[in-house]
Amino acid sequence: MIYRKKRDSFVSSFEEKDVKMKNLINQILEYTPHRLRNKEKGTHIAYAGDELTDIILLVEGTIYTTMTHPNGNEVVVETLNAPSLLAPAFVYAENNHLPVSIVAKTNCRLLSIDRQAFADLLHRDKQTMMKFIAILSDRLQRLSRRVNEFALQSLRERVLGYLSKRPIDNVEWLARVLGVSRPSLSRVLSELKKEGIIERTIDGIELKR
Repeated sequence: MIYRKKRDSFVSSFEEKDVKMKNLINQILEYTPHRLRNKEKGTHIAYAGDELTDIILLVEGTIYTTMTHPNGNEVVVETLNAPSLLAPAFVYAENNHLPVSIVAKTNCRLLSIDRQAFADLLHRDKQTMMKFIAILSDRLQRLSRRVNEFALQSLRERVLGYLSKRPIDNVEWLARVLGVSRPSLSRVLSELKKEGIIERTIDGIELKR
């Protein structure tokens, strides 16, 4: 369905830290034709290799992106919570085919806008253009940190880095995020437990206080 100049209740739920994305979505809802669609948990939103012709914004829920190695191993590249742009760097690229698959981790709501209509909006509104550039820059910084983790850090260092931000509530999921086998991850966790660095709590596996 296409909407024009219509506000939606999901925008009011965004936190203050999401102000750049909130303002961008408000501009789209106010001035640009768009479509809203729902995706159920566990379903694919897009597959690697799909051509990306729309700007897609996640406005409710959580998604994750994956890449599959020729040997069949799947790596979770990124997990994103609403509100977030999905693969914004590729929509205007000469090769605008997705390098990753996008999967709904929870029930999701998505807002799509034709890339030409969005480009027209950016051309008309400098503030919106600067918000879009800022969002792209923030995403690039996060992906750069992710590449640094894979290229320069040992598995032990990556596990400790993960634990410094949140507990591990699912070892199998973390193995996919880190791009390693579950036995390899389990060995590192076992070593950390023997050294008294981690402990199991009601929330999962955490750094020992």
